[in-house]
Amino acid sequence: MDRPLHSVRTRLDDFLAELATLHYRNGAGLPPESSAAQLLASFPALSSPDTFSAANEALAKARSKNDALTARRIQLVREVVASHVEDALAARHVDAIASLEAEARLTVDDQTYAFGEALARIPREPGRARRALLERATGEFLWQNRTRYGDRREAALHAAEQLGAKDYPTLRQDVTGIDFTKLAESAQLLLAKTEDAYRDVLAYVLKKVDPLLRPLPSGEARRHDLQAALQAPWMDGFFRREDAFPAVVRWLGEWGLTPNAGGRIRIDDEDRPGKASRPFVAVVRVPDDIRLVLQPRGGLDGLAGLLHEMGHAQHRAHVSDTLPMELRRLGDASVTEAHAAVFERVLLSPEWHKRYLGLPTMAARDTVRLAAFQALALLRRHAAKLSYELSLTRKGASAERADEYADGQRHALFVEPHPGFFLHDVDPQLYVAHYLRSWALETQLTARLTERFDEDYWRNPAAATWLKGLYARGGTDDAEGLATETSGTPLALPEAGERLVAILNR
Repeated sequence: MDRPLHSVRTRLDDFLAELATLHYRNGAGLPPESSAAQLLASFPALSSPDTFSAANEALAKARSKNDALTARRIQLVREVVASHVEDALAARHVDAIASLEAEARLTVDDQTYAFGEALARIPREPGRARRALLERATGEFLWQNRTRYGDRREAALHAAEQLGAKDYPTLRQDVTGIDFTKLAESAQLLLAKTEDAYRDVLAYVLKKVDPLLRPLPSGEARRHDLQAALQAPWMDGFFRREDAFPAVVRWLGEWGLTPNAGGRIRIDDEDRPGKASRPFVAVVRVPDDIRLVLQPRGGLDGLAGLLHEMGHAQHRAHVSDTLPMELRRLGDASVTEAHAAVFERVLLSPEWHKRYLGLPTMAARDTVRLAAFQALALLRRHAAKLSYELSLTRKGASAERADEYADGQRHALFVEPHPGFFLHDVDPQLYVAHYLRSWALETQLTARLTERFDEDYWRNPAAATWLKGLYARGGTDDAEGLATETSGTPLALPEAGERLVAILNR
């Protein structure tokens, strides 16, 4: 590898460990020992266009020699460099937004909330009128400060310019290998194929929240109503917070796995002020230092989040420690998201709920349909986000993009969104594409598990052994390659929706 690339590769593992430790401490409610800006400033080569140019040259050389392994390693580092070029350009805007949100105080009726607190309360607020006030307050705050959020999004366009790409989607397609045009077409097909089933169940869950609620276009349901319905509060009695982790531990034990993966996963479940309300994983060292941060929550959504993050942790903790750094540490994000989704999708099995949570037969069936609806709503939301975010990262932030965002979400979800969220409801680096591809891959992996190990694969240790064999390969595989190898067919996003529709129609 050329000298700039070699120096980046030499330090990258340690740098990512420091960055993950910072992420862990911030999310776990512990005092940070440094800042992201300080870490980035200490490693300027990682965010240098010159390093990206060196990676381009090294990649072309490896490909000319038909050296697939070296090309894969360079390609993964090259993606990280492109992302950090953008991160460096966005750093001051990210810091400004963090300060803005930390200092903001929103008044709703007679109470004052921090911005993050108000945002988190929306789906869990039982009163519709108060939910509407919370949504309006957060949406108006975001709209009033759209210039700040727009500056962050503009950094992506500047990164594409610095790295010599025609536009930002072209840059991300170049470094990830994702065909965004093809994926966007698949997303539109998915929306068309799943619309009827989604609308039918949406009408049902909205009525469970409020008997007078109806979806668009005939009704007046808003995004906050859907968020409340997706919490399925009427099922909370079956999903107590104290039952979730023990149920997952029992399941893993029967499956031949342990929650801490022989000490490689560190579980932080201490109750601590300032701790993130949702579980997350900090990948400090692969595979020996994976940190799973938990703040026990009740409800079906809480159990889904726990399963998802446990899937991430188990995947990372079983990567082979003999792989080169790039293949051990890096990889196609769609693959690790797919492995996390495989864990979460056990919620689609009524027998799993009966065995590990003791649910009665009818409650287990209802839960499966709700879990399928939650998954479909998320899938449709992201399918609409993809087209919008491709437009946003080509044309830049503007009032027209706000209208485009609202139109897309309205037609996908059949509830009225607040347009103020058009720059907030965006993941960096077009990560929405990784989520969509991961759900397509998960559908194929789960189908393969069912085919090889039957419908109760989730309690067959041989199935877990098969998955660990995939985990061990780290970043060797991209989503397309893994899909073709395990199922014999390429990724097919509409199939992910069709599987969920089949469950809803039972």
